Amino acid sequence: MSINVAIIGFGMGFNIKQYHCNMIKNTRGLNLYGICDVDPNRLEEAQKEYQVKTFSNFDEVLNDNKVDLVVISTPHNTHADMTIKALNSGKHVVTEKIMCLNVKEADEMINASKRNNRLLILRQNRRWDTDFLTVRQIVNDGILGDIFSIDSSVNMFIKPSGWRAKREFGGGYLYDWGCHVIDQVVLLAKSEPKKVFAIMESRVWDVDVDTHTRVLIIFENGLSTEVEVSNISWISRPRWHIRGEKGAAIYQCNRAFVKTADGTIEVPNIIGNLHEFYQNIVAAINDGAELLIKPEEVRTSIAIIEAAFISAQKKETVSLSEVGYK
Repeated sequence: MSINVAIIGFGMGFNIKQYHCNMIKNTRGLNLYGICDVDPNRLEEAQKEYQVKTFSNFDEVLNDNKVDLVVISTPHNTHADMTIKALNSGKHVVTEKIMCLNVKEADEMINASKRNNRLLILRQNRRWDTDFLTVRQIVNDGILGDIFSIDSSVNMFIKPSGWRAKREFGGGYLYDWGCHVIDQVVLLAKSEPKKVFAIMESRVWDVDVDTHTRVLIIFENGLSTEVEVSNISWISRPRWHIRGEKGAAIYQCNRAFVKTADGTIEVPNIIGNLHEFYQNIVAAINDGAELLIKPEEVRTSIAIIEAAFISAQKKETVSLSEVGYK
């Protein structure tokens, strides 16, 4: 069965074209059927480049019985409502990161998926990043022994723009990049998060969102992790620093090194295949294959981020149970 896909939101230009339109067109079993945007100029561009059906509002997409799958690529604060509406309309849904803004919204999205027997797929594309795949292999190999500390950092110096610079739209670096880094850390931890302490600052740029955030996460197994995301850092920290009782690993400048009692070695990079994301969707819809990215997994990251915002505001440690996470 060929799956007709409609993309909601064409305003991100290159990212939408490269990571959605082109991948959909190059995935067997998917058909790029339509693109929806509120900007007529964007629709004209979409039609000219992809020769697809265009929609000027979301309801038109949902009322089109030929649409099987919608991709929600709109500002963060709209993700939950639009996803639930699409699921209730009988569509399968891919929701761009961030899944949503809090645990309540995550639960409503997951419940809508189950209630309507439609798939909810979260685009956590950084699970295919080379740095993550490489350090995950190091962790899984056991060469570091019992791991007690993981630091993960994404730093750059760039001014946020558009709706990403506005709090009302769910802008800010913790939502934008933190959702990726925290998702990766949760997968490495192999344990439930217990409590969070966060420091959140808005510096340098004239915006009302966080530009530098540090989040300490304590897991049930005793592992402590620090996630840092910043767009005001002139020099970046290592992407990963992982410490265990028998060794440590560092990933920096696209290279991974492990040091143990036997010395220091460089670990070859593992290259991911992002095409697996949409290939898995075809298999899940047509053949009932298991989703590579499960909504319940991403819900954990949402709970940590929600707790981080509360912690930064209160300047105190916050238990995950305070945000309804179980």
